[in-house]
This record gives sequence, structure tokens and C-alpha cells, in this order.
Amino acid sequence: MNNALILSFLTLTSTRTVEARVARARDGDSQAREDLIRDYTPFILKTASTAARRYLTVGKDDEVSVALLAFDEAINAYSSPRPGFLAFAATVIRRRLIDYYRKENRREEVPFSSIAPEDDREDWAIDAQVSRTYDLDGWSKVLERRDDIARWQEALTQYRLSLNDVMNATPKHVDARQRAMSIGNILATNRSLRNKFLAEKRLPILDILSVLPDDLKVSKKTLERQRAYITAIALVVAHNLGSLREFLEL
Repeated sequence: MNNALILSFLTLTSTRTVEARVARARDGDSQAREDLIRDYTPFILKTASTAARRYLTVGKDDEVSVALLAFDEAINAYSSPRPGFLAFAATVIRRRLIDYYRKENRREEVPFSSIAPEDDREDWAIDAQVSRTYDLDGWSKVLERRDDIARWQEALTQYRLSLNDVMNATPKHVDARQRAMSIGNILATNRSLRNKFLAEKRLPILDILSVLPDDLKVSKKTLERQRAYITAIALVVAHNLGSLREFLEL
């Protein structure tokens, strides 16, 4: 992860998670609600089109209006600060579409079995035309990364760090950077180290030095110099920020 990469993160990131934005909207911030619905309209269309098994058009298909109202309903109903709003919203959208089809008596056109997830597993197969029109796969990845980065930033603040701190602490040489990433991965996957790291909100330097394999041996001074970078990598792994792990190949 070099400086250019971190800067690219900064262009994608939001300072608030989707759950924090939902809380603001639920507490009466009408602009936050409007912004949230606008930003997540592709998600709403994706969910509704997947359920309907056909391409849905804004302004043409009633299902879109049903899905938008369901998303607004989900904003009002979701009260947890923990990640999970989008999965909750998808469930509300599917349920409201089921109610809509029952009311319209359209079982033959769209079977309920195609809307309700089998064994509570979500089917995210999207009609090819929907993907081409909205580039939903690409949008979803950007959205997931943006939310992961927001959570990453929140985790970093607990260690009194910012993304700028991480950028400034990034090792300039590739081999040093790769070594630091390996150390961060060890920190996050070694249960004893990980628990201490997360509980004390600091880098347990002496403990890290005691478990490093020979090919990763570094000095205490080096660890202290790379503290921000190693901490950032460890937090990505420890909090399982999937899109960032994939992007960083962790």
C-alpha cells in the first residue's frame, strides 16, 4: 500500500458509515435522508430487480416505488449502530414486494419463491441488462470499499491515527512495505497479540518482536517508525474489512 494507493482511498471514503448516516436520517435530518436514498438508489434498484427477476425502470415500474418506500421504512426501523443496515434494508424491500404482488394478485408473473430467499440465503443474481445499465457490480464494490474505509478510519481513531498518518508512515521501499504488511498480518492473526492489540489500543512492540520468524526480524526502532502503517494493516485484517483485504491482497 503506497502513498498513491492511500490517496485513492481518500477519494472514495466517507467520514460516516452508512449506519451513522441512517441514524442521522432517523433522528430527523431530512437532508441526510434524501442524500441516503439518492446515494443508495442503485442498491435499491439492484435488490428490487433481483427479486422481480426482470429489469425495472424508474418512473415506469411500480416495484421501484415500492422498493424506495421500503428503503425509507428501513431507515425508520433500523436502530443498531453495528454494520448490517443494507442487509436489513434488502429484507424489508423483498417483504414489501411480496406484499405488493399479493395485493396485485400476480403470482403467475412473479412467483413468491423467486423473491423470498431460499433457506434465508440471499440470491444476488442480477439480470444482465440491469448490470449493463447501472454497472451495479462495479458500484457495489465501490460502495463496499467506501463503507469499509469509513470503518477503518473509525478504528484508526481509537489508536489516535488518521489516514494521513498512515500515508506518512508508509515504507518507501517495496520490500520494507511487504515486510511491514506481513508483520501487521501476524499481529492480527496471532490470538494473544491480537487480543492485546485490540484491548490496549497500541502496538505491542516487544511482544511482536518475540514471535517474528527469522525472515521478518526487524529492530525495535523499525517497528516504532512503522507503527502507524503496521497498525493500519492489522486493523484491516482484525476487523475483516473484506474489500480492503482483497484490494491489499492480505
